[in-house]
Amino acid sequence: MARNSPPHVLCVGMGFLDTRLCVERFPPKQHRENASKRWDALGGPASVGGVAVVRLGGTASFWSRRGDDLAGQRIEQLLTEAGVETSGYRKFPGTTPTCEVFIEPGGERYLFPYLGDGMPAGADWIPDSAIERADAVLIDGRWPEGGMRVAARARARGIPCVHDLDQDRPEIWEIAKSATHVIADEDLALKCGGVEAVLRRIKGFGAWAAVTLGERGVAYDGGRMPPVPVTVTDSTGAGDVFHGAFALAMAQGRSERYAMRFGCIAGALLCKLGRVPYLSEVAELLDDGSA
Repeated sequence: MARNSPPHVLCVGMGFLDTRLCVERFPPKQHRENASKRWDALGGPASVGGVAVVRLGGTASFWSRRGDDLAGQRIEQLLTEAGVETSGYRKFPGTTPTCEVFIEPGGERYLFPYLGDGMPAGADWIPDSAIERADAVLIDGRWPEGGMRVAARARARGIPCVHDLDQDRPEIWEIAKSATHVIADEDLALKCGGVEAVLRRIKGFGAWAAVTLGERGVAYDGGRMPPVPVTVTDSTGAGDVFHGAFALAMAQGRSERYAMRFGCIAGALLCKLGRVPYLSEVAELLDDGSA
């Protein structure tokens, strides 16, 4: 697909400032146990998805809200350093979302998110022009008002809208009704009658449907996309990277099968490397026959 500039993905949701700790075991066996490593990192489905878009060859902008505090300032800095546009990442009075992440030696992680406080929920301040240059949008459900506003406008424009569905709430399902591609996670499927039940429900909205299954790959209407086997060091954000890669592939005009393969490779490399991979690293494993 020839174009004069890289495809652009508009990402809408919530950014978190993660505090990540490598621990020997979880839950702990004593009241006090040492961590072998600690660092701050960017978290949040749409924000990490935006970083994935940039590293995999596209451009991305992140639209969300943050508090007037150091955590929000740090998230904006991390996004900017990664090349994600932040003109739509607005500062409001309130507290920015944060998350404590405990990572076991085998790479399994446990998240304890704090969703912030005091920020206005409304999204009327997002202008219609926000998606004018978007070739696709990526939405998580952490900010339903913003997600619904952008999803409806993407639908009106006829551009791909990828929805990261991981919460069983009425307002989140409303976003799914406007999306073109809805990708749920296994935890949500378990709450909602199983993988096949969720696929049928999403298909009933007229959207392309899939469910991510972690180390077992991706289930979709038509079969399974197998996983990419790797040695896991840190799986934090693997699903976010998958969604970012998938949205970028949609912006490029690729097939859903190619997008799943692209996303599976990118997510697996995140687990192996402990960071968002670059296009050159993904390309080494990408089978062009999957397009």
